[in-house]
Amino acid sequence: MNFECAFQCELVDLEPRPALTIRLKTKAGDIAEMFDRGFSAIASYLGEKGKNPQGPPFAIYYNMEMDNLEVEFGFPVESEIEGDASIQSSTPPSGKAVTSLYIGPYEEAEPVYDALMKWIGDNELEASGVAYEVYLNDPALTPPEQLKTQVYLLLVD
Repeated sequence: MNFECAFQCELVDLEPRPALTIRLKTKAGDIAEMFDRGFSAIASYLGEKGKNPQGPPFAIYYNMEMDNLEVEFGFPVESEIEGDASIQSSTPPSGKAVTSLYIGPYEEAEPVYDALMKWIGDNELEASGVAYEVYLNDPALTPPEQLKTQVYLLLVD
């Protein structure tokens, strides 16, 4: 296999783990506000249950239709926790994926996606169409050019 990638691409196995999430459809331009409200709601819900997130927040993109994004976002948790009307118990994607660390503003992440797709093609693999992002630092405390996002593209088995 050709392991060349401008963003240091790596083939990994994602393990299933429990999470609390919100899943909905939205426009790409509304994501930041939706994430602010949604991540806060999930964190508050966890607090009410006497629980804490067990890792950084994440988002799963089931399509890339910018006017009709299907996205699920939330936090990993220690064990399955029952949800409520809008917050659900979930398990983020698992299986083979190619990943790379992206550092910079969220809205400028397209080059890492391009590099991952090129790596997948160069290695004769097939993307499933599902993208998974893990947000490694807090955008409220970190300048946009220093934001770290671990980007995963799930592969067809």
